[in-house]
Amino acid sequence: MMKKIWFRVHWLLGITASVALAIMGVTGALLSFEEALLRWLNPGVMTVTPRAEGPLPLQELVARIQAALPEKRLTGLTLSADLRDAVRVGFAVSGSGRGGQGRPASQRGGRRSEWRYVDPYTGEILGEPRGQAFFRFTMEFHRWLAMGDVGKAVTGASTLALVVLCLSGLYLRWPRKISDWRTWLTFSPTLKGRAFLWRLHSVTGTWVLLFYLLAGLTGLFWSYEWYRNGLNALTGTAPPNREGILLETPATDAPDIAAIWVSFLRTAHGFSTVNINFPEKPTQALEVRYLDVNPPHERAFNQLVLHPVSGAVLRHDRYAERPLGMRFMNSVFVLHSGSFFGLPGLVLMMVASLLMPLFAITGWQLYLGRRAKKYAYNQGFSHLVSLDSPQDSPLSQEERDSIL
Repeated sequence: MMKKIWFRVHWLLGITASVALAIMGVTGALLSFEEALLRWLNPGVMTVTPRAEGPLPLQELVARIQAALPEKRLTGLTLSADLRDAVRVGFAVSGSGRGGQGRPASQRGGRRSEWRYVDPYTGEILGEPRGQAFFRFTMEFHRWLAMGDVGKAVTGASTLALVVLCLSGLYLRWPRKISDWRTWLTFSPTLKGRAFLWRLHSVTGTWVLLFYLLAGLTGLFWSYEWYRNGLNALTGTAPPNREGILLETPATDAPDIAAIWVSFLRTAHGFSTVNINFPEKPTQALEVRYLDVNPPHERAFNQLVLHPVSGAVLRHDRYAERPLGMRFMNSVFVLHSGSFFGLPGLVLMMVASLLMPLFAITGWQLYLGRRAKKYAYNQGFSHLVSLDSPQDSPLSQEERDSIL
């Protein structure tokens, strides 16, 4: 009885959420190597030719940027230890305009920046990276189907459905002999018709089950506030502080770039990437987020909070010294993408994501075939057609494979 219930839950969720999940899978796969593809497409913009004299001192670089674009307010810098990388520079933009269109209400407003690339050796403002708009749209399509709050609700429900589909599929596939790995992981290429579709759907689903569970359970982090709050409670992690650290006495001068950079280099003892976020208000401290020379993953940021004028260290929070729960929360994105497990994990998650349409196609074919079988059943062929899940059918394995 329970298998019949879960079988109906499985196919109902499958035909309801399959199209959205297929879109999310393909777009997620496209985003897997976004940074590498953009760098490959944009030599001379995201990457530059190193020069013997070395990069400009940071304070001089910032001065040249501000002189070139005096009408824009600088909000942040991203620098790399790789001498071939351009500097990524953020400028403040208003909360309205094209950047907020199509985004859920929870994603609009707040501090926003437009990003440009600058040659670290000359201070020259470089061109707009090709492909950036495509990946931006792909991300919007992946997260909310580029449909704002309605799309966010659809992708959230579909992600929840993915978790239930994984667990119910595992339950329905559970063999009488759990040690029989061939039942779990192989199917015969000689199968035909619905038997072939069923094996393709179920066996491939077994291969990618853990990847989909990981993607689904982490994807819910961005879908539902109650889920984020629950994870924060389970891991003992406080929600991120959007206001930053406040100064006891508001800063009266502009940030001193030289003092900030010297303080950072003295404290960090090496880095691979560093993000400097300038305070929006004189009451806020300056935040520096940086990756160690060999970080565990690309989101293992350390946080250094400095006084924007004196460069005095107000707080130094290293990723490696955080509690396990906080490190887990800092790793949700890389777990979702698979890059937590390095390049092999990223590639395997990408392949699993690309396979998502396979389950939509085979699931629909099985469903429509089942409807045809139901018609035959109603015409009096009940001795030949089983309407239940193949696992529930009283027929032998060979008989099930020959008619399903």
